[in-house]
Amino acid sequence: MQNSNTLYANVFVDALVAAGLKRVCVLPGSRHTPLILAFARHRDAIDIYSHLDERSAAFFALGLATATNEPAALVCTSGSAAANFFPAIIEARQSRTPLLVLSADRPPELRHSGANQTIDQVKLYGDAVAWFVDAPLPEAEPPPLALRNLRTLAARAMVKTAGGGVVHINLPFRKPFEPGDDDAEVMNIDRGETTRFVREKRSDASALDDLMRGEARVKRGLIYFGHGSCRTAAEAGALIRWAARASRISGYPILAEYTSNMRNIGLSADKCYEPLGAYETYLGAAGCEFKSIEALIRFGTPPLSKAMGDLVAQADLKHHIYCSRDGEWADDSHGITELVHFDPLSAAPMPCADDPPTTETAFRDRIRRAEEIAWKLIDREMETGDYFDGAVVYDVADLMPADGLIFAGNSLPVRQLDQFGKPSERPILAFANRGASGIDGNISSALGIGAAYRDRPLAAIVGDITFYHDMNGLLAIRRCGVPVTIVVLNNAGGGIFHRLPIHRFEPAFSDYFITAHGLGFSHAAQLYGLDYRRADDRLAFRRAFSEAVAGRGSTLIEVRTDALNDLRRREQIMATIRAEVEEMNACD
Repeated sequence: MQNSNTLYANVFVDALVAAGLKRVCVLPGSRHTPLILAFARHRDAIDIYSHLDERSAAFFALGLATATNEPAALVCTSGSAAANFFPAIIEARQSRTPLLVLSADRPPELRHSGANQTIDQVKLYGDAVAWFVDAPLPEAEPPPLALRNLRTLAARAMVKTAGGGVVHINLPFRKPFEPGDDDAEVMNIDRGETTRFVREKRSDASALDDLMRGEARVKRGLIYFGHGSCRTAAEAGALIRWAARASRISGYPILAEYTSNMRNIGLSADKCYEPLGAYETYLGAAGCEFKSIEALIRFGTPPLSKAMGDLVAQADLKHHIYCSRDGEWADDSHGITELVHFDPLSAAPMPCADDPPTTETAFRDRIRRAEEIAWKLIDREMETGDYFDGAVVYDVADLMPADGLIFAGNSLPVRQLDQFGKPSERPILAFANRGASGIDGNISSALGIGAAYRDRPLAAIVGDITFYHDMNGLLAIRRCGVPVTIVVLNNAGGGIFHRLPIHRFEPAFSDYFITAHGLGFSHAAQLYGLDYRRADDRLAFRRAFSEAVAGRGSTLIEVRTDALNDLRRREQIMATIRAEVEEMNACD
């Protein structure tokens, strides 16, 4: 006889594929067998990634969704398997990344019964998901209404993920899970179009243009692109045209975080677009007058740079215009004066034909000269000074070929990339898990991004603790066929804490915050089939990295650094730059 589980799973999965699902990550188990077999029927139409570890799989799916801005699905069996998805779900919720979680579950009679491997999966993730549905138990002879419910459930789930939602569908199944002998390969399933959801245009780019043509235009201001301002090259291409025109009209300099994807987008595409990236090094220099700004137009997450975040909080802003892709609030200083719903893809050059361009202002000119001084000195320090972790990250950004992908791990690498990643004319997409900003799952997220862009070279820069935390994720390199160059900055753990006041409190600081481990990672590379290179000086690193990226294989490059020396080098570079910028300003 026909297995009701097979019918339900096929109806539901067919509708998901019809609604646009393209990527799914699956894991071993038993109770989700009907779902796995249903997805397997679509292996020629969708990408199916097989994983062995639930936490790593979830972050891999997060990477897929981050790179494509489309939902990726996760499928697991019942019990604690679904609980291991939770860290990635939190990151997806905080970063507005679309995920669809499909967990198999026990039937109602086994819930709260003490049955083995049975936990309460109803609303398992609480408010971290945008929508939860406890799906109906499959019936032997379901009425047409029940099957239509499954189809619309799939369509609604896909729509709910749009704009960065996480959806959890919990699907109970009774044994047997395998198809019956009488189940046809293609069952009698309605495969017509699923419900179409017609969305109104949600972006109001014209409102932002009106604000910039009004009072805000006559103020001294900045345009700031924070992390995640653009997620794809198409978004960056649209937003650059708007930003170039807006900067020219308003006179506002453009500051861009590296992972905003507005710093390396092919500068030759628009010579009017001049993003500044070294501001962290001269932000506190006397005479730069950052604190005198009266207007700020901001995209993406709150500033990664603490100094920039302090500036936003302390400046007397008459206009703090925040452009939100999904209408969500993102301002920990609570100073936003205008929130504009702004989809980067809807951006177009400002319609300011009647407005003459603003002449070069002394404010903008001073900041541009400070930027030139900063990069000149940074370049010199990289060539002549002691090698340190910031220089390694500088070299990754310098050597990455056009159309390459960079994933920066938490906590220090993403900050070092922001400070020392020089703007270039090579279009490079950069990513990081900056929703919850955890170190968990960073390797897996990077590999998920690489899986979405298989024709592009991928480099992941991570710290030693971040790498250690997700070594399970390395299995996806071979299992899912994702080549990657991984750069591990091994400073014996906890380097970020040297930047915090706790470093003054010994011996507790050394005993409980540094997390010294004494590990090297050559054996991890051997275990997972990666080429291994040790590179502790600049010449060795640049050679190893260039060869690894060009070879398009998978290589682990370990760089041993010293956290205290790294901190001192950073502070010395910043002090040198600020002194020269202040001297320039004093001569004006």
